Amino acid sequence: MKLLIKPNGGMAGDMFTAGLVSLGADFGDMRNAMMAAAEKLGTAYIDLKKTDDGSSQLLIVLNSSRRHLAAGEAKEILLGLFDSFNIREKYRDFGLRILDILVKAERRAHREYNIVVHDNHNHSHNNSHWHAHDDIEEAFLHEAQDIVIDIIGAVMGMEELDIEPEADLLCPVSVGGGHIHFSHGTMSVPAPATSVILKEYGIEWTKGPIERELFTPTGAAILAALGAKVKSNIDLNIVKPVSKGLARGTKVLEIPPLELYMVLKKNL
Repeated sequence: MKLLIKPNGGMAGDMFTAGLVSLGADFGDMRNAMMAAAEKLGTAYIDLKKTDDGSSQLLIVLNSSRRHLAAGEAKEILLGLFDSFNIREKYRDFGLRILDILVKAERRAHREYNIVVHDNHNHSHNNSHWHAHDDIEEAFLHEAQDIVIDIIGAVMGMEELDIEPEADLLCPVSVGGGHIHFSHGTMSVPAPATSVILKEYGIEWTKGPIERELFTPTGAAILAALGAKVKSNIDLNIVKPVSKGLARGTKVLEIPPLELYMVLKKNL
């Protein structure tokens, strides 16, 4: 199976995972893995609901007293989870690729956007911000530890559906607009790390359709790890998807939902 993605309403890590459930992945199994990830960090509430338009919406509330999580530790947590849930090698590689892409992008964003890096790891950060140092072992996630929850959810869903860890895009990804506010200041959308990934991996994108962030660094890292490129010549009537999934983020906005399609590779 192969994945087709239509992100004209943007994409985030939780949206992608919710979309896999909408495609048919077992949420019970995925939730068990995601809760196991959360228990490494604190306590969490994880649930799934349906919106009025039939989209899946993942609700994750993580309660953690930790101020930061080293990216090297995040990698160790993922490796342990992969062992506990018997994740196959190609899906392990996919999960580690997401983390590696995101850490490297954050590190590069600090350099290219002249973001000041402090040595004191007790200061607070916005939920979407990472604090990156010289290598993955010294890169820190500040109040963004749920990256391990997003990754294990995505990995479990992909494996459950037996989808190859690769994808095509049916349209450019919508990144939104406006500005984001975090501990190092205010910057325009897309966020620095997202911009780095879009540029480095040649992912086509467009502004809008509303003035808020719709495409997160985690969403960008997932698309990059999938090698996702726009294939404008794909006709869904011809490729005949086996399943269609719809997903929304934590807020239901007046934009299209994320659309995922599972297709037989021989039909592409």
